[in-house]
Amino acid sequence: MNAKRFLLIVSASFLGWSASHANVTSIPTWNYSGGIYCYAPVLTTDSGTGDQAVTLKGNQSGFGAMDLTLITDTPSDPTLTLNNSINNTSSFAWTEYIVNVAMNQTFSINSAGVVAPSGWAANITQPGAPVSGIYTGTIDFTGGVPVAVFPALNSTLDFGYQVTFAGATQYSLTESASPVPEPGAPGLLLLSGLLLGGQMVAKRRQAVRRPF
Repeated sequence: MNAKRFLLIVSASFLGWSASHANVTSIPTWNYSGGIYCYAPVLTTDSGTGDQAVTLKGNQSGFGAMDLTLITDTPSDPTLTLNNSINNTSSFAWTEYIVNVAMNQTFSINSAGVVAPSGWAANITQPGAPVSGIYTGTIDFTGGVPVAVFPALNSTLDFGYQVTFAGATQYSLTESASPVPEPGAPGLLLLSGLLLGGQMVAKRRQAVRRPF
């Protein structure tokens, strides 16, 4: 059993995702921007249940986005699970991860959760009225065991959610993600910088006062 298949099964079992009413037939175009580097998405269909999922893997150093084009065989209630496996390549540990999901058709978000690290929770804000034809919902993931800086232990955030959408046979989906550092991390970095700067000043003063 390969890693992609294992992630799909674990995610479906952990998050309780259900079968879809229509099929996503292809993802013809995709791209990433900002602080995210993403590998090509992998679309899978469970042979037993018909459940569909797309696996997204990559690295993230800061705010970034991933864009997908989804083609379906009918416009009636297609459902898709998005499994994400993102390495933390930023300079800080993550204790919160905010994902904005945008589509060009009305949709809903369900069954959001984190497979690893442990202890994370998810709060979903469903899409509201469209802005310039785009519907946007938000998932606020909060920890939990912090996501450490890669390649340390617990440095990969494995999360997922389900979207159900309707009204067309071609859709755009954009996933914009903002990692949030541990509380106090910027203050600690500032304090460390001040201490280092103070030590350097003290050493310079000692060097000036030293007799020849």
